[in-house]
Amino acid sequence: MQSRVDRLCAVLAAHDVPFDVVCSDGPGEVIYEDAYQIGAIPAERGEPTPLPEGLVLAPTSAGSKRRVAASPIRHVLFDADGVLQDIPGGWYAAMEPYLEERTREFMHRTWKDELPMLAGEGDYMPLLAATLAEYGVETPVDVVYQDVWHRIDRIEESFAIIEQLRRHGYGVHLGTNQEKYRGGHMRTTLGYDDIFDVSCYSHDLGAAKPDPAFFTEAARRIAADPSTILFIDDNPDNVESARTVGFPAELWDFTQGHDTLITLLANHGIEVTPAYQR
Repeated sequence: MQSRVDRLCAVLAAHDVPFDVVCSDGPGEVIYEDAYQIGAIPAERGEPTPLPEGLVLAPTSAGSKRRVAASPIRHVLFDADGVLQDIPGGWYAAMEPYLEERTREFMHRTWKDELPMLAGEGDYMPLLAATLAEYGVETPVDVVYQDVWHRIDRIEESFAIIEQLRRHGYGVHLGTNQEKYRGGHMRTTLGYDDIFDVSCYSHDLGAAKPDPAFFTEAARRIAADPSTILFIDDNPDNVESARTVGFPAELWDFTQGHDTLITLLANHGIEVTPAYQR
């Protein structure tokens, strides 16, 4: 338990959050205890430290703590495209107005060019601009990028499951391959920074899935043992790589239906209520 506390203190210190460590031989009346935590009412209770302005604690209860304690999983790390979000009509349909029959050729070319940028190496926008010019597209690169790369629909049922996991006391995190421009759009315009406890964007981590280094760094940032982090992704190579690092991992995409996802979570001891029962 002390090692867990030390890791949490390290997270606070890394982000310059002030905290006090208080030790006592008489912690008070123990009112809750399980394999992971102890809750006690101290003999003398001072005023609680005020929360920073704008910070709101997620709801919690003894029931939610017991639910988490019953599972070896403490965190869930979600992929983005295909799991939490969709490109309406797909990438090809988004690009076809600009390139028609050359769309597939162009997209496969630019996806290959993008690979180093997914790991944070280089700047994608000038490279994309040059490729568009090579293919005879005269529309400015920022217009094309917004029309195609920002064409994202959030899958609200996935986010409803994330909210349930949070209410039940699990850490919920994002693990996605993105170059910095699309990643920035997701963080701010789509509001993902306000949803996830830890956001692991490949360009920021310096490694892209299925590189095992992505998962090693993700576990470090989450500050948890990989065995306690369940990873959900729609790419089998990514799932297998996560498992080599010690993550429990499941292959799933939203076209399989959210009941299937709920079953996969239940297989790891995580209870989520289907939308039609809520």
